[in-house]
Amino acid sequence: MPTGKSKHKRTGIPIHKLQERTARGIQLRHFLKFEMEEMRHMDAHRDDYYVFILQEYGSTDLIVDFKKINVGGSAALFILPGQVHHIAACTQTSGWFMAIDSALVEKRYRKIFQEQVHYHQSLQLNQLKTDQIKKCIELLTGMFDCSGQMTVPEPVIHSLTSAYIGMFANLYSCESAEENNRNLRPEVITREFRKLVGEQFKVHKNPGYYASSLSLSLSYLNEVVKAVTGSNLSYWIHQEVVLEAKRLLYYSDLSVKQIAFSLGYDDHAYFSRLFTKVSGISAVKFRNEYRK
Repeated sequence: MPTGKSKHKRTGIPIHKLQERTARGIQLRHFLKFEMEEMRHMDAHRDDYYVFILQEYGSTDLIVDFKKINVGGSAALFILPGQVHHIAACTQTSGWFMAIDSALVEKRYRKIFQEQVHYHQSLQLNQLKTDQIKKCIELLTGMFDCSGQMTVPEPVIHSLTSAYIGMFANLYSCESAEENNRNLRPEVITREFRKLVGEQFKVHKNPGYYASSLSLSLSYLNEVVKAVTGSNLSYWIHQEVVLEAKRLLYYSDLSVKQIAFSLGYDDHAYFSRLFTKVSGISAVKFRNEYRK
C-alpha cells in the first residue's frame, strides 16, 4: 500500500516484468512458514505474467483489484497479468509460488482462468488434491539447481509446467462445471460477455458492440446477463471503467482528466459524473480518502 508522499510523480501503476528476473520465462519459489515481516516492502503492483500459488498451510490475505481474498489452509490461487495486487497479511504460510510468462500458458488454460477471474480466484483443496498438485510442483522444483539453472532439457521443464498449470485449470473447470449444470447457456454467455468487456472496455462502451461480437441480439444479451448477475450490460461496462479508474487514482498521480482520457473519454466532466454515480463518491474524494 502506498505510504506517505512519493518523491517522484507516479504516472502509472508499477509493472513487474518477469524478463527482469529470469530469461527462462518461469520462476519457482518454495516458501516455508512465511511471515509478513519476512517480506521486503512491496507496494501494490501489476505483473506482466501469470502467478500460481499452491498454499499448503497457513493464512494469507491478498488484495486483488480492491477485493480482499483470504486464502486459508490448503488452497490454490491464481493472479492474471495486469491485476493490481499486494499481500495484506500472512501467518505461518507454507507452499509454492510460480511466476510464468503468458506465452508458456496454453491458450485453453488461459481461457479458463480469464473466465474464472470474476468468480473464483482461490479454491480450497482437499488433502487428495493438495497432495497431487504438490507432487507435481516438487518434481518440477527438483529440475532446477540451487542457482536456478535447469538440470534437464527445457522442453521437459515446459511439459511438466504445462501439466502443473493444467491441474490448476482442471480445479477451476470442475468448479465452473458444477455451477453451469444449473443453467449452462446463460452462464457461458455471461462469462464470455464479461471477459470481452474486460478486454475492450477502454475502446468500446456501447452494449451493442458486445452483443454484435457475441452474435446475439442486444435485448437477449441484456436479458441473460441481468438474469444471471442481477445487473444489465451497462452496469458491467461501467464497473470495468471505474475499477481501472480507481487503480489509477490510487496507485498513480495522474490527474482525473488524464485518467479520463486514458480510459477513452474525451469529456472528462462526463467521466467524473459517471465515476461518482457508479462508485457513490467523487474521483477526487476517492483519491483523498483511500490514499491517507
